[in-house]
Amino acid sequence: MPATAPSTNPARQRLAAHLMTPLVALSVAAPLLVLVAVLLVRLGVVDLAFGHDLLTWRVARMLAWIGLAAGLIAAVAALTSRTRVLPAAAALCIAGATVGAFGFQASRFDRDWPLDVATNTEEAPGFSALAGFHRDEAATADAASCSTAAAIPSQLAAQTAGGALVDAGFPVVRAAAFQVEGVHEAAWFGRAFDAVIRIRPGRTDIRVAARGDRPDGGATCRLAAKIAANLRP
Repeated sequence: MPATAPSTNPARQRLAAHLMTPLVALSVAAPLLVLVAVLLVRLGVVDLAFGHDLLTWRVARMLAWIGLAAGLIAAVAALTSRTRVLPAAAALCIAGATVGAFGFQASRFDRDWPLDVATNTEEAPGFSALAGFHRDEAATADAASCSTAAAIPSQLAAQTAGGALVDAGFPVVRAAAFQVEGVHEAAWFGRAFDAVIRIRPGRTDIRVAARGDRPDGGATCRLAAKIAANLRP
């Protein structure tokens, strides 16, 4: 027997058309809320705890699953009533990508990543210009190692170290003959990370530390690895 064509019942089409707008709106609500939270934090209207922890990781994350359900309903309604198929498909894709992005970030945050990493944990480079944000020189041995970042077994020029920091997204705040320091602000919520490169005969060490004690999902390690990669010939 031939396949049954989707229903063209006018009442069903009108119902689907009326439902489509709120369903599509629900599907994109989570990413829009994340963008609003980022904007509010960057403008200084709310603090990081409210914008990141509450609006993003609680409210928007819950909305992402609601949006995915709404996207599925919109897609089914569009296919069965032959109305607004493209908006429904776009909403479903956006909702699915949002849920996937939250899941990916959650997998990063499930691991206990260090917030202070150095290529020399026994004698970690100390912060001078940025000491007010971190422990004093006597406590630098608390810095952890990062498997993706290693010391450079040679004495590099301060200019080379400064270029490596800038290329990794750390504008230089202090440069001396044997030590260069920089500060990086994360693109989304503007969280700050401090970096120092210490230059000695036969060895160049790196240290990166996040400000505050909020988990960073491994960002500190990734930034240290990026600096190390920039320093290697």
